[in-house]
Amino acid sequence: MVEIYEEILKLKKNGKEGVLVCVVDKEGHGPSSTGAKMLVLPDGSRLGTVGGGPLEEIAVKKAEEVLKERKNSLQKYTLSEDNDAKEGEPSGMVCGGNVTLFFEYIKPGVRLYIFGAGHIGKALIYHLKKLNYHITVIDNRKDAVFGIEGADRIITGDYREVLSEEEIPKGGFFVVTTHTHQFDSVVLKRIYQFHCNPRYIGLVASRKKAEAIVRGITGELAKKEINFDILYTPVGLDIGGKTPDEIAISIISEIQSVRFNKGGNHLRVKFHNEQI
Repeated sequence: MVEIYEEILKLKKNGKEGVLVCVVDKEGHGPSSTGAKMLVLPDGSRLGTVGGGPLEEIAVKKAEEVLKERKNSLQKYTLSEDNDAKEGEPSGMVCGGNVTLFFEYIKPGVRLYIFGAGHIGKALIYHLKKLNYHITVIDNRKDAVFGIEGADRIITGDYREVLSEEEIPKGGFFVVTTHTHQFDSVVLKRIYQFHCNPRYIGLVASRKKAEAIVRGITGELAKKEINFDILYTPVGLDIGGKTPDEIAISIISEIQSVRFNKGGNHLRVKFHNEQI
């Protein structure tokens, strides 16, 4: 049982999904026992058991449906040949009785990438560490990331190459706050080239700087590659303050508003391909 919960934590940390199947009720005979659990992964592999046999195979197929729909489900199955009893979906088993399974969709953890471990980057990590995000901080300076606490992952390397060898989960959140205009441009371009359909890209920049960076990347990328609807720059909600902590809180407020589909007075300028 411990292994199942450890695997669920691993799924969330790695931005992956799964389905936890639990026996919540049992009547009569059968191989299942109340409280038995099985974790089903998208590739069909499983950990644990809800009793084996035809019932378990049916449960795996149902779990695949839950993965597609991304919704929890409660299903009762009959363990009897007497399907006329209509006490549940037939299972092909003849033990007698019924079993009820709860299928819980395990959502992938929300991935948040911070490019730049300067004053604002560190403030973001500090204020985000108690929220439900898997935080990756990336910088090309080893000394910049020294002593950082609160990030789930720290990467140092060339901004032009980092993350190139791994699959970036879809729907992630990105904040670009490197220490130079040039690196901000490099990173923003790369995020669009990941083709990972981000939910949010926040670029720390003044309006003039933002316009220059956007103009630069639109000259290098195809228009179909750039979704301006997810780009927030100047970044943050207009809540006031100029210190790194205040700016970080403004950015986090904006991220939360996007994540939970709430409104807010955004500082962003809405760009369009026709304007660049």
